[in-house]
Amino acid sequence: MVEPSKRRFARPCSLTPKERVKMSELFSVVPQHSETVQGITPIQSRHANTAFSSDRIGLRELPLCGQFNLRIKPDNAEQMAIAASMLGGDLPTQVLTSVVHGDVRINWVAPDDWLVIMPWDQARTFEADYRAKQVGHYSIVDISGGQTLVELSGPAARAVLKKSTPVDVHPDAFAIGKTVGTAFAKSAASITRTDSDCYLLVIRRSFADYLWDWLLDASAEFRG
Repeated sequence: MVEPSKRRFARPCSLTPKERVKMSELFSVVPQHSETVQGITPIQSRHANTAFSSDRIGLRELPLCGQFNLRIKPDNAEQMAIAASMLGGDLPTQVLTSVVHGDVRINWVAPDDWLVIMPWDQARTFEADYRAKQVGHYSIVDISGGQTLVELSGPAARAVLKKSTPVDVHPDAFAIGKTVGTAFAKSAASITRTDSDCYLLVIRRSFADYLWDWLLDASAEFRG
């Protein structure tokens, strides 16, 4: 019978109690917007033409924007007020809705979860400023590099969406301002109706090339 080893750890193990640190000290803000030149978009990197327009359909990838995933408690009045003061207006709290405050768009994602889209220049210091002002338990994540925005417009836009998603996009069921995350082709996307015949698609960068090809094919009959 082999006796248990009597060796002792040379260093304290991970269960050794450690001094507590403040939550703010666990994070560092990478100033990617202030140090990175606004370059080509994900679809531009693979396609020479990222904008098509005809009488029936318009399809274009939007310029790079700042995009942030924001999470706070909707019943925390102080947190909601701080967010509103920095975004130019209140966060939408009604399910599947969006709001626009100036150049800032805010999409509802879940009861305590929002997607904030803003101009690249405005995003330069947003995360650092937000962390300096927000209180309590919250989350803010810069996801600008992981997504791209595509605008689908024109009288035939709804027909293209019908080919692409199981969501009911009839105007009676999909009002202006509604936003929903859903299956899109063999991937996923967030769809927001921004105007009568205009939709904003938020697409993950890794699927951007595939979904752009899908949209080109789905809209071919309307582009002439």
